[in-house]
Amino acid sequence: MAHSTRELPLVSVIVITYNSAKYVLETLESIKAQTYDHLELIVSDDGSKDDTVALCNRWIEENRERFQRAELLTVGVNTGIPANCNRGVNAAKASWTKMIAGDDILEQGCVAGYMDFIASGSDINFVSARVTVFSDDEEKCGLVSVDEGIFALPQRKQFQHLLTKGNFILGPSVFFNLDIIKSLGGFDERYRLIEDYPIFVKIYSQGYRVHFLNSSLVRYRVHDSNVSLSFNSSFSDSSQQFRDEVIPGLLLKNRMYLQYWHFQVVSLRRKFPKDGGFGARLARTTLSLLSPVYYGMAFRKLLSKDGH
Repeated sequence: MAHSTRELPLVSVIVITYNSAKYVLETLESIKAQTYDHLELIVSDDGSKDDTVALCNRWIEENRERFQRAELLTVGVNTGIPANCNRGVNAAKASWTKMIAGDDILEQGCVAGYMDFIASGSDINFVSARVTVFSDDEEKCGLVSVDEGIFALPQRKQFQHLLTKGNFILGPSVFFNLDIIKSLGGFDERYRLIEDYPIFVKIYSQGYRVHFLNSSLVRYRVHDSNVSLSFNSSFSDSSQQFRDEVIPGLLLKNRMYLQYWHFQVVSLRRKFPKDGGFGARLARTTLSLLSPVYYGMAFRKLLSKDGH
């Protein structure tokens, strides 16, 4: 390193674990191998039933000297992903953090890459980078697609996209300003299985934005125990609950009235399944006519066809 650790900002790497014994040592080794020296390590476990805690405790004791400080947090019962994240955030002493699940991998230059990017500009508090997907059998491997154009939009346009079209930010890749996250009250613990979309909405609702770093710094492991894959129904239900309870109020608060009206129409259309027969299809079509947004979508689709 060109600078001593005394001149470098402290960065917290927070590892979020739950029954992560199969992969967590790989995660920890990737943190140990970082080219950025001034690190603290926090492992926050959410009531694992396997050997995760014992493995992490042993590894930390053997590698404590690598870090400015290292801490293992444990609880007796599972509390959900956001609550687990908050325990890590509250224990951190740094102003910056890279959070990582206990089955993913940081590229060797991950933390240094984020910190160099932050130093290159002003008012950069949140950064999203590219993510490489991989699996044990290597059948699923490659960069996750990112719409870079959205990150180039003004903050309000990004916020509107986040509220109306969903999350465009790759959660495993985000680097956080911890001071701001703490000032915003941390992660929303009402939605046990989702932590990224609600925190991004909270960040944007307070006028901040996420910047894009065009470099792959994180490897996301795909396996049968991924929450978004293995608990698909519960994960989707939790995501939809958040959208129904939070998004309409934010659309009104930010004077996005047309988007609010469209959101309500879409919510009503969901009550009529696509395969529900003629009556359901008629109801969905009729409701679509109530939203000007659908007319805009149809017009753009027509222009697209004419262009070809």
